[in-house]
Amino acid sequence: MVLGIPIELTLYDDNDEIIATYRRARIPVGFAERAMDLNAQLSSDQGKDQLSALYQLIVEFFGEKFTIEDLRKGADLIELVAVVEAISVRAGELMPANNSPFSKAAQVQTKRIRSKKNGSGSV
Repeated sequence: MVLGIPIELTLYDDNDEIIATYRRARIPVGFAERAMDLNAQLSSDQGKDQLSALYQLIVEFFGEKFTIEDLRKGADLIELVAVVEAISVRAGELMPANNSPFSKAAQVQTKRIRSKKNGSGSV
């Protein structure tokens, strides 16, 4: 079975030195819907509840190899959101019907990611 490009998250220390990088190539099915819902919530509302849900999803996605407190101390917010977007995009790309909610959300995310890459050179 060929897996996709791994989704990565890096944790940093107080001096912005890399502590650890976590990778996951396979997206368990249960994370696709959660990531897409969370991605939509983050786009509309940047409240504390959404950040807590973001932290929890990411800790669980990477197999609880670190804690929410580790994320709060050492993660970059842009990287956290990029993990959720990557899960959403990959799930949407795999959906067969172009009119499914997953495909529509993925198309929006893919356009947004591509425009970021074209504008800034990174996601």
